[in-house]
Amino acid sequence: MTKQFYDDFSKLPIAKMAQSIADMTYLFNETKVPTSHYKAQLSKGFEEMVEASVSVSLVNTIFNTLQALQKESPKLFYQAMLCLDTKVKPSSITPSQYQAMEFTWSQFELNKKKNILDKDFIQMFNQVEENGLTYYTQNQQETNDNE
Repeated sequence: MTKQFYDDFSKLPIAKMAQSIADMTYLFNETKVPTSHYKAQLSKGFEEMVEASVSVSLVNTIFNTLQALQKESPKLFYQAMLCLDTKVKPSSITPSQYQAMEFTWSQFELNKKKNILDKDFIQMFNQVEENGLTYYTQNQQETNDNE
């Protein structure tokens, strides 16, 4: 069996691993990333690295639950989200709150909104995903400075 780059790479000290990764990154569209960035990432504790994975796993569980609830009853799902946003507890809802909730649902249905969340937050998510957080925050700061 031929020897792979990984066989030697996995035995390198962190500093040399970081430099090697920086070199490989540069080979992709001449992208420069400081070696110190990779060194910091490689020096993180296992718990810190697992934390993000656990968080994504929990989000996935909640997402699957919410998606199932939305498919089962879009109206009740929307009304529950409305209660969360307005801090109305369904167990102690007043007749006027119930009326407002029913009417809000009917208007939501009439307008056939594509997204449940505010369009500004959807746009923010899409911009950060596409351009990165640094670009987004700098762009927001420039926009605020111009106002």
